[in-house]
Formats: sequence, structure tokens, C-alpha cells
Amino acid sequence: MERRMSKLVTATMLCVAALSLCGCQVLASSSTYTPQKKDAVVSSPAVSTDGTLKVGVNSSNAPFSTEVSGRLVGIDVDVAAALADEMGLSLELVDVGSDAAAALKEGSVDIVMGLDSTDTSGDAWLSDVYMPTCVALFASDANTAMPATETATTIEAQATSMSSWEATNQFPQATVKSAADLKTAFSDLASGSTNYVASDAVIGSYVAHSSGTDAVIVGSLQKVGGYSVGVLADNDDLKKAITTAVKTITTNGTVKVVESKWLGQALALDELPLSASAQKATDASASAGMEAATGDAAATEGAATEGATETSSAV
Repeated sequence: MERRMSKLVTATMLCVAALSLCGCQVLASSSTYTPQKKDAVVSSPAVSTDGTLKVGVNSSNAPFSTEVSGRLVGIDVDVAAALADEMGLSLELVDVGSDAAAALKEGSVDIVMGLDSTDTSGDAWLSDVYMPTCVALFASDANTAMPATETATTIEAQATSMSSWEATNQFPQATVKSAADLKTAFSDLASGSTNYVASDAVIGSYVAHSSGTDAVIVGSLQKVGGYSVGVLADNDDLKKAITTAVKTITTNGTVKVVESKWLGQALALDELPLSASAQKATDASASAGMEAATGDAAATEGAATEGATETSSAV
């Protein structure tokens, strides 16, 4: 009974999030209901135009953003719409191609979507992850186990991709086959000519879903990372607003609705079995985090001891 109630609550949350995301109108008797627009949480100069959030996307990057019948659609488009709605702003999409950093710096957009959460080399501030991902292993059967490091198996990946590199380096006894594209790789998985496909979890899920291939993620070859929103580092008001909006849409079910729409399912990457390499990276990250927390605590304690009469305040 408890499990049924849990599923009912989850389904209800997803439905509510879907209605909010799509901006749907609900017919009630002879009248319609349109959700009231929220008050804007930021204004100029935090955004370049009052009442509008200008969002940079790459229209050549399906499933995140692509052009269909003259309209930009995709995961990043839907997430951007949800962010704008949470912030009480109208959405304006700008195709910035692959040079999101330049568009952000020159001020043609307020934020950019789809930045690698682990890439700290740029000038932009990065939000928390709104869409998690990793290099994942797909199989045709959900009961297929993650292969051990020395397993002699076949893994297919798109040629010259990060996924191909990870598979080759992590499974030295495996035959890693190169495919011209992921659709071919998943077709081979369906036919049984390969045991696994290695791919970015989001992109692989999209290709499998859109091509009608039965494929499930059975393990991760990387510590789970993801895609973040980029904001100019000195735009504190917008950074704060984006932080709150990202947290809201990732916890209220909205992102799960987006995932289900484009990928056929909501991803649960944190629950995946990890390869030996991914486990090592995850453990190292956790250890570094604990050391940093311990160091911060020690520094705070030292400051309090040295200057007990003073107060101090410490993406």
C-alpha cells in the first residue's frame, strides 16, 4: 500500500510539473485556467531587458537544442523555459552556436545552457547540474551486468568519442568496435552483434528512444557529472536567482518530465553500478570533499580561537 501511495504521489508531481512546463490551459466547465505568472525575481542590469531572460543555446546539438520547422526545441529549450517561468520572466532564445562563452561575455545573452559542470577553465560561473550525465554502458536486457575489468566482451561506441576512449582504456580484454554514429551502434546492439554500447547517458538514451531500440543503462564508466547553466561571474543577482530556480526544477519533478519527454524515461544515474575506474574517481572526489570540509572547519575554529571578540562571514 505504501509503495502504491509513493507511486501515486510521484505521478501526481510529474503531472503538475508537466502542466507547468508546457504552460497548458486547463478547461474547467466553460472557463479556462491559466497559471498566474510569478513576480520577476531579477531586473536590469541583472538581465539585459526587464521582464525577459535571454538564453543562449546551440541549435546544432540535438537533443539539447535543434531547429524543427523554424522553432528551437530540445532539452535545453524546455529547461530554459522552466527556469524563466520560475524567475517570473519571459523567455527569449538565442542561437549562439558552439561559442556560448563569447555570447555571454559580449552580453547578447543573460545565461547559456549546456556547459560541462566539470569544466572550470572558462570565465563563466556554473550552476549546479540541471541534467546529469556520464559515459554509460547500454545493454539490450536490463538484467545484463556491468562487465568486470578483464571481461572479454564486445563494446561498440561512436568513433573517436570520449565513450570509445573510456571503453578501450577500462576494458583491455574487450573488443571495442567503432561505429560511424550512435544509431548504427544501437542497431548492432538490437541485432546482437555487440554486447554493449558506450555513450553519453543522455545522448545515448535519446538515440535509443527516438530509434525505437530497446536499450537500458546498466552501468557508468565515469563519476556522474552533467550540464550546468553559465552566468557571468560578476552577476551576483542573476547567479543567486539561477541557483534557486535550478534547485526548484530539479527537485519538484520538472526535469524528470523533460527527461521522460526526450529520453523516454527519467534517468537515475546515481543508482548505477560503477566501473572500477568510475568507483575510484567517485571515492577520490568524496575524499577530497571531506578533506575540504575538515579544512574549512579547522580554519573556522582557529579564527574563532584567535579572535573571539570578532565575527566573520564566510557555485
